[in-house]
Amino acid sequence: MFAAQSFAILAALAWAIGDSSARVALRTSTPVTGTLTLGLVSLAVWGPVAWGAFDRGEIQVRGLLIFVVSGVTLGLARNLLNMSFGRIGLARSTTIVSSSPLIAVLVAAIFLGEAPSSLIYLGTLSIMGGIIFLAQERRSTARAWGAVRHDFLFAALSALAFGITAVLRKAGVSLVPSLSLGLSTAALGTLGLIAVCYPLLPRTERVQFSRKNFGYFLISAFFSTLSHFAFFAALQRGPLFTVAPLVYTSPLFVLVFSWLWFRQTEGLSFRLAVGVVLICAGAALVAMSQG
Repeated sequence: MFAAQSFAILAALAWAIGDSSARVALRTSTPVTGTLTLGLVSLAVWGPVAWGAFDRGEIQVRGLLIFVVSGVTLGLARNLLNMSFGRIGLARSTTIVSSSPLIAVLVAAIFLGEAPSSLIYLGTLSIMGGIIFLAQERRSTARAWGAVRHDFLFAALSALAFGITAVLRKAGVSLVPSLSLGLSTAALGTLGLIAVCYPLLPRTERVQFSRKNFGYFLISAFFSTLSHFAFFAALQRGPLFTVAPLVYTSPLFVLVFSWLWFRQTEGLSFRLAVGVVLICAGAALVAMSQG
């Protein structure tokens, strides 16, 4: 059990480090650059493992297609999250996106016929309370509140896309038993999305690598990939009701990192801290309900 808890905390910490590193890199680059780096690193990490464990007899084409689509939605989610970092800050963006388990459960209830439990209702109330705290927060910047409220939409859409991604992975994992094959296939979906949309991007929003951001993007992609591995490793070693509350403490780590590195630009507040705690608790309750 201790191993499961250790992996869960590692997943939360790695997730927070990945997002924090991306926030630094995006000061001198574009959202699509971070999404591209994540896709390439994920493919580089999981591709060789998938190739070594490849067993054609265990694979269904429909499962691979589901994972490709999940990669598309993941790429969209990550790009929206990267855009959100520069508009409402690291802590607010990550906290809102942490509500994605609620989105996943709602989508599953609609399309897969899964019935909500009492934990979902309790988690929903907690998440909504946290979002209300964030929505009522006033940032001490020169921008009007209406613009800030509009910018929250990027994080909300990112949470929606992450939730849909989780449902797709849940559907695909029963058809593609190899996790490494599923994740590398999803990475191809993310890269495919970038290839299709890239010609439509303005020149100022295209890939921009430099000495100032390249290392931070690599760190972000590495720790994001590590967080996926640690999360699944934790689930293999312990029940979800033990793992989920620890994994979804990631925004608390992000809040600490934001205070250390970005407090002069992101205007941290008491309302933000309360919102983080409520959404973390709600996300953990909803995730536990799926166990």
